Amino acid sequence: MSLTLLFSFLFVIKITGQEPCPEWGSATSQKHKDLNIAKNRSISIDSSQIADFVPLASMISYTKKDDSDWFHNGEYVVTEGYLINAIEEGAESCNCNHAKKSLKNGDVHMYLGRSKSSKIKNCIIIEITPAFKNDNPDYEKYLILKKKIRVTGYLLYDFIHRKDALMTCNNCTDIWRKNSWEIHPITEIEIL
Repeated sequence: MSLTLLFSFLFVIKITGQEPCPEWGSATSQKHKDLNIAKNRSISIDSSQIADFVPLASMISYTKKDDSDWFHNGEYVVTEGYLINAIEEGAESCNCNHAKKSLKNGDVHMYLGRSKSSKIKNCIIIEITPAFKNDNPDYEKYLILKKKIRVTGYLLYDFIHRKDALMTCNNCTDIWRKNSWEIHPITEIEIL
């Protein structure tokens, strides 16, 4: 380890009182580590990278079925819909449980629906990450409810939320999403 890296590491520990969070967060199994690495991926895009348009309707089925093979993890996409809700999140495995809602230093869970009147359980989740916030300190300007937005980012199958998704839940008592596919992380948002 270089001296500069060692001093940087010690500085972070001294200032925050905790070790820096690795890209796999606090996950212990390889499957969960891979998920956190995908959630924490860079939002820097090569100018030659083109996002594939995926109609929001193709991400929202009204039939209860397994959705795990609909898309490919990591596919770079763009879609449009209405922002139904946006919630600052706090401690999660991907941030080593260090984030706090009050500090706004975690992800923002956003609910994207097909119409202004979509119910939460009929929305997909899209997420602003701390990396997006660092590049866009004025990110809250995108959090206008009932506005139509265009979102670009990476598809992610968040398998830990199958129990929370209307399409895949077994004990459907606490449903807050349509399926387990997300656009996470978001790399760009446009208000239409």
